[in-house]
Amino acid sequence: YADRDAPLTKALRNLPGVDLCYVDDLNLLRLAPGGHMGRLVLYTEDAFAKLDRLFGESYGAKAELKSNYTLSRPTMANADISRIINSEEVQKVVRAKKPMQKHALRKKNPLKNLGVMIKLNPYATSRIRAEIRAQDARKAAKEKRVKESREGATTRTQRREFMEKLTQ
Repeated sequence: YADRDAPLTKALRNLPGVDLCYVDDLNLLRLAPGGHMGRLVLYTEDAFAKLDRLFGESYGAKAELKSNYTLSRPTMANADISRIINSEEVQKVVRAKKPMQKHALRKKNPLKNLGVMIKLNPYATSRIRAEIRAQDARKAAKEKRVKESREGATTRTQRREFMEKLTQ
């Protein structure tokens, strides 16, 4: 709005989500807080007239309210960036797309990863199988010893009878 006492300001100031801004106080942080574009901005007719007086009506025209101020010339005549980039003139000059580089694979620990160990040492499979067979053999021998010792063990009654024979 351009007039601080405009009736529009009194009508809209209590609506939630509606922000009002005087043309002289206008800045980028008010229009796009946090750098996020996407606000709906409504200008009154008086506000456009005041903006023309502040910045000049066109490029090269002098501003009435600012001394020695003229709008800068636009840097691009054609704002269609995708059309410019895909044009033949630009594509002839641009380098070809670089192929994707293969990244090195993560090194795996052969002591923890059996597949990597076998790739490094093909004998590892037969060594591991021999170790498993030796473990099974030791386990069977131990079970046999335990079983024999349990079969040869005396019961309580046998020990009492033996003690009675000795004491008689």
